[in-house]
Amino acid sequence: MTHEFRCRISSHNRHVVVSAALSLIGAWLAWTLAYALVVGLTLGALTVVRGQEVIAGEALLSLPPWLHPAALALALASLVWEAAAERRARFRPASDRPVIGWHIIGDIVLLPARLTFAIGHQLASLVFLGSAGREEALDLIGHIRAERRCPAHSLGARFPDRRRLEKSLFALQVLGWIDLLRADQGWDFILRSSASEEIAALFGDAVPPAEDGDRPSNEADPA
Repeated sequence: MTHEFRCRISSHNRHVVVSAALSLIGAWLAWTLAYALVVGLTLGALTVVRGQEVIAGEALLSLPPWLHPAALALALASLVWEAAAERRARFRPASDRPVIGWHIIGDIVLLPARLTFAIGHQLASLVFLGSAGREEALDLIGHIRAERRCPAHSLGARFPDRRRLEKSLFALQVLGWIDLLRADQGWDFILRSSASEEIAALFGDAVPPAEDGDRPSNEADPA
């Protein structure tokens, strides 16, 4: 059973690395296009002010000395803006704004910054569990599976090491095996319905019947 679990983790980590590499390539292309746009707009403005000699002869090789610092400042400003926006929207539900609208301009402007942060977000979902950690994670998912709806506050009694518990919960969440439901007294952990067959095969028995109301929540993880 631990072998299958280890293979599942390895497959997940490979997908994470590939996604991070694609985000890296996308970020590099986006920053390159953004810089080219800044240079093009600068040349266009200087051409209007100084005439056609700006884009001909040696004048083209002597761009204003402030161009590169200005481009760097714009890049840093977009990174700071996107970091603040991510922090503000961290626990907010997904927006229902229309697909087409003025917000597309902001999405395009912040695309290089978002792709840059996406690299870190992808790598942050890597799962590193040793043999003891895998055994504990399997024990945890078996416990959640047996309880059907497992209150988050009840896990401390069975798994007293809070740090290892959080690491196991994180691994099971990013692997797509467990989800959260908002309850009257906090949060309940449940198995994701899409992973029921995979988990049942992991434990070598039949898929348990779903309980009424056990639907994955779209709420963000408060941890």
